[in-house]
Amino acid sequence: MVGASSLFPITKQASRTSDFVFEALSKSIVEGEMRPGQRLREVEIAAALGVSRTPLREALVQLERQHLVRHQINGAYFIAEWDKKTLWEVATLRGALESLAISLAISNIDQEDISYLETVKDSMGRTVKNQDYDKLILLDIQFHNYIWSRAGHILLQESLTRMKPQIRYFMLITKRGDEESYPTTHRQLINVLKQGDPIKAKEAMRKHILDTAAHLISQLDID
Repeated sequence: MVGASSLFPITKQASRTSDFVFEALSKSIVEGEMRPGQRLREVEIAAALGVSRTPLREALVQLERQHLVRHQINGAYFIAEWDKKTLWEVATLRGALESLAISLAISNIDQEDISYLETVKDSMGRTVKNQDYDKLILLDIQFHNYIWSRAGHILLQESLTRMKPQIRYFMLITKRGDEESYPTTHRQLINVLKQGDPIKAKEAMRKHILDTAAHLISQLDID
């Protein structure tokens, strides 16, 4: 088992707040540095991060709300093990929010925005060739996040931003497997944006997210 000190090297510049602890732990969880089902040992993590138990416990409560950790009756925390129902709930919520986001964004998208999204899509193609799938995930989130930012809906963007750890954890658990299709599927979204039809864009985003999610979830050997 990887020790807490190696996962969370102490840095003097780091802010010792619950937000800092939440970011450090969620990053470690969604990037697979800690395994689903693994127990979180508070004393080790607090020492590794250079924090007291108070901000650590506040961060654990935040992570539990995100369904990234689970809290047992004896007080112990474990990395969450998602079942297919939870994965589908994350996918359907994301699909609903992102479909709304693109339908609102489409009236604000100009040629400069299209050029930016095409640049990200082209980077995906190069990343696939290099088989750098960790970077590909970041590019995927960058692409979608840009569309959220053009929706002109602050509360919607905040909701999607809060979902980022869940989206990343979904990708970790499903182990993707559709990486080769990223440039093509994101080019299709760009083509829909160029058409300027919010109804078509909404349906394209819903299909983009839910069809992929259904395929990935169906391949998992879990309940």
